[in-house]
Amino acid sequence: MITRVAPERAVRGRQRSSRVRRIRLLLLLATAAIFAVALLSFVVDPLTGHFGGPFEDFSAYLGAARSMAAGGSPYAQFNASTVVMSGFDYPPFAALLVRPLALLSDRSAMLVWLWLSLTCSVTAAILVARTALPKSWPATEIGILAALAFGPATYNYWHGQINPMIFVLLAIAYWAYVRDHRLTAGTVLGLAAAIKIAPVIFLVLLLRRRWWQATWAMVGTGAITLGLSGITPGIGASVRFLTHVLPALDRATGWIYDQSLSGAISRLADQSVLHVQPTSVIVQAGSVVAALLAVGLAAWATRPAGRTPEERGLEFGLGITAMLLAGGIAWYPHFMHLLIPLLAVLGLLAARGWRAERSVALAAAAVLVVFGLVAPLTISDLSMNGIVALSRTPAWWPVLQLFSLPCASTLWLAVALARRLRQDTVREDAPARAAARAVTTTA
Repeated sequence: MITRVAPERAVRGRQRSSRVRRIRLLLLLATAAIFAVALLSFVVDPLTGHFGGPFEDFSAYLGAARSMAAGGSPYAQFNASTVVMSGFDYPPFAALLVRPLALLSDRSAMLVWLWLSLTCSVTAAILVARTALPKSWPATEIGILAALAFGPATYNYWHGQINPMIFVLLAIAYWAYVRDHRLTAGTVLGLAAAIKIAPVIFLVLLLRRRWWQATWAMVGTGAITLGLSGITPGIGASVRFLTHVLPALDRATGWIYDQSLSGAISRLADQSVLHVQPTSVIVQAGSVVAALLAVGLAAWATRPAGRTPEERGLEFGLGITAMLLAGGIAWYPHFMHLLIPLLAVLGLLAARGWRAERSVALAAAAVLVVFGLVAPLTISDLSMNGIVALSRTPAWWPVLQLFSLPCASTLWLAVALARRLRQDTVREDAPARAAARAVTTTA
């Protein structure tokens, strides 16, 4: 029997190795193909004057830079009269970072911003993949493919948003969080929160982990950026941001690109979808409660110690989902940050197998399908005239709720991650509780 079993195992081993080689080859070919398309679309075409992206969001950053160069406010062009708003709407420290754009011509500034966005995204995705995945996996290829094929990520390249710069900071913070580099994690998260307020939610995770050094590093970094913002662009800009811009960002917005819990609740009430409306008390209260529950879910699942690197990666990924769901506004391209929890889940599956982690794998697959396939195909066919025409029909409200599917899939992933982390907590605490009961019984 021994002589018969050994050859069978050898055959199965060769077959498995053959499948792995084929998968690696397909992945390499797919990465090479998507890289060639990206090179043509975002390097060759812009250089030859054939770039097809509207790049309209970048105009707000360039407008803020030119306004500051002329002695004005970065918020001079901010307009909150529409549901999507217009103009520069980031904290003053972000205005300080975009200020050098004013030194360049419009074309040069666009090229620099586009290539900086691509570099940040690809670098960040590779860093997350190499942190989350086993060394034997082709993490670099997976990272490149993720950065260049995931719908919310590529949206930023065509429209020129600042999200890739936030993404690279979150990727560094993820690496530091998983590797237990507390000072680095806190400092980088502080920088991210200074550019865009939403990452301040990670203070909850740092406090729950009792990482006091990281907490003080995040708070201290935030304080330093506030001081720098008081110098340039100045106190007046900070006051303008706090009194005019921030209240507008905090209002309920039901526009279909807003995939925060607040956006989904606003769509349920058909409020501020196509035009700005006064926020009802019910919608405001529901949005606040939903945001607190999202943050509370992340806090509930985080624990001070006893976590493997894979589990710390899930914790950070859960923080990402809470950040997106709890924000006052989370536009579709902001969800490029979901690459972090998705790659963290892939790392967990590589370590433990998908059968053992079926619930988390299913939730991650749903997010990947909704954001990577369904949402991009839907967005490409949207037109404002079509949406306005639909709003005048009885099918408007039911169809409007379908636009909350990305938010719903993110919420599913958040709940799956929290449950998975809490199950580990229960299992790890069980021996201690059993020992305590034994001591009590003996006494």
